Amino acid sequence: MNNKIALNLTLYFSAVLLVFALIIGGVFYQFFKQQTIEIKEKEMRLRAEKIAEVLSDNMERMESRHGDGIANSKFISYLDNVTQEIVWVVDSNRQLSINKDSVQRQRREVQKHHEHSGFGLFFKRPLPPIAWKEPPKTSKEAYERLPAQVREKVEEGFSGKEFIIEEYNPVLDGIMLTVGRPIYDSKGQVKAVLLLHSPVAGLQDAIWSGLRILLISLLVAMALGMLLSVVLSWRFTGTIEKMKKIAERLAERDYSARTNIKQNDEIGELARTLDILAERLELADAESQKLEKLRREFIANISHELRTPVTVIRGSLEALRDGVVTEKADVEEFHEQMYKESLFLQRLINDLLDLSRLQNTDFPIEKSPLNLVDVIHDAVRSGRQLGADKKLQITCSADKDIYMLNGDYGRLRQMLMIFLHNSIKFSPEGSEIKLELAGNRLKLIDHGCGIKEEDIPHAFDRFYKARNEHNKSGSGLGLAIAKQIAQRHDMQLELQSKLGEGTTIIIGLPPELKEKEYTDE
Repeated sequence: MNNKIALNLTLYFSAVLLVFALIIGGVFYQFFKQQTIEIKEKEMRLRAEKIAEVLSDNMERMESRHGDGIANSKFISYLDNVTQEIVWVVDSNRQLSINKDSVQRQRREVQKHHEHSGFGLFFKRPLPPIAWKEPPKTSKEAYERLPAQVREKVEEGFSGKEFIIEEYNPVLDGIMLTVGRPIYDSKGQVKAVLLLHSPVAGLQDAIWSGLRILLISLLVAMALGMLLSVVLSWRFTGTIEKMKKIAERLAERDYSARTNIKQNDEIGELARTLDILAERLELADAESQKLEKLRREFIANISHELRTPVTVIRGSLEALRDGVVTEKADVEEFHEQMYKESLFLQRLINDLLDLSRLQNTDFPIEKSPLNLVDVIHDAVRSGRQLGADKKLQITCSADKDIYMLNGDYGRLRQMLMIFLHNSIKFSPEGSEIKLELAGNRLKLIDHGCGIKEEDIPHAFDRFYKARNEHNKSGSGLGLAIAKQIAQRHDMQLELQSKLGEGTTIIIGLPPELKEKEYTDE
């Protein structure tokens, strides 16, 4: 696998499945073992009860024939062979009913269980002889050779208690499950104790059979789980690989790349974030190209604006220096022209400096609480002087005498004077220019030549000048400066104009200061 993430995910998932299988197997083993033993014990108790009833019914007959103890009764051996159970009886004389042939047969049964159990799959051993050095000569000796724990339980049986034990039986040479049950006579007296044996190896055989089924099921489940993990891992990493390729394209400045991944998960959110990043980079790139275009246009415009007056001044100076112009009137005309061009250069330089300062957010403007109505009246007075030659009527009206806001008085007056100067410049003689303050909007209305519809979106751009006979002079920076002043005061500008009808500039004002806000200053 070349995909390291998919490989790691598959390995992690497989490890989890393996641990899960081991836990399930362990829990199943303990549960199944407990259930199997409980079922076996219940079954053995039931069989022991039935055998004990048979022995109780025949107790008198056995006692009459074997006064020295029923352990020597041939009926018990007969019962042992008929039931095919491992049946021992301890009588009241503490004699154990046991014979060597029966024991050997029973040991072979235990060995068979071992060979067919889970343990027999790994090792087999030959059947050893009976673990006694010498066979017991009497039934009493056989009882005495029983483990002390078994004898203690037998004594509890003579007191009327049932018991069950699990331990190694040296006689039968195996782990045995033994159920003990008292045997009563007709008078209700305990005459003997029944010992019913069953090899635990048989229980292990059943447990291992269940485990084999569980193991096969778990292996199939693990195989299917690993196959599923591989498919899911590759699907997961396929999405990541796609996002990686998109990121590489973005790094190569291909901002049109998109993941187009539609998933309602964390991967889908990451893909959508990457797409949003691509969109923003595309917008930023477009803005960067636009700014680069504006920069080139700015350089070209400023070069043009500076070249013209410099060329005129240089040409005039050269003509004067070379004596081309000698007449007094001509010399004065050349001086006047050079003076006008120098004034234009000064105004252009000042406008550039103003625009540069206003665009720099680090450049502070002196704000303080002021009455905007006072600024409007001040600008109108100056405007009337500028428009006196054209006999223009400049009026102002306000719905209130006080409109307090935080601002720079000089800059706000400069903004209004730029608008007024343009209106005066393009208005016909004898026309009216109005300033109207209502609510939080200030309107400047003139009836000049207007602006073409296609020129309106660019009216506030640097060095942009509408192409008409009324706009041959000027730097093209005035409205750009006014826009920057408005932005520094949180004001919104809107320009409405119709060619041949006039222009309206709408200034959206910031919220008016409350009385407490400016009286506390």
